[in-house]
Amino acid sequence: MGKQYIRDWERAEGFLKAAESNLRLNDYRTAANREYFACESAVCAVLKLKGIAVRREHKDIWVKSAFISQNAKSLLRELYDLRLQADYGKASVITPLSYDIAEEYLEKVKEFIGILGKEAGILHGL
Repeated sequence: MGKQYIRDWERAEGFLKAAESNLRLNDYRTAANREYFACESAVCAVLKLKGIAVRREHKDIWVKSAFISQNAKSLLRELYDLRLQADYGKASVITPLSYDIAEEYLEKVKEFIGILGKEAGILHGL
């Protein structure tokens, strides 16, 4: 897989910074969207680093995220639920979206990505 994972990791960092910025602007819906994509991109990066081919499809990423940790799949699923509420106004399946929830999940995503980066040895600017 070479260094293909680097682009995904850099995307994760960018999405995380955007989520923080959006939340500071009280735009919790956009923050929820960026939190999901930060987590998804970080998972893709680590899967690629481990030599696991992954398609850019949510379900493929969720299934293969189990190779990283048991928490990865559940966190991705929770974030996806928030993203659907934020982007499409869908009803909550797991947790109703609010500013406080987006703020709580931002911390979860930061912690998760930090742990992934340390374990994989690819922590950059986070």
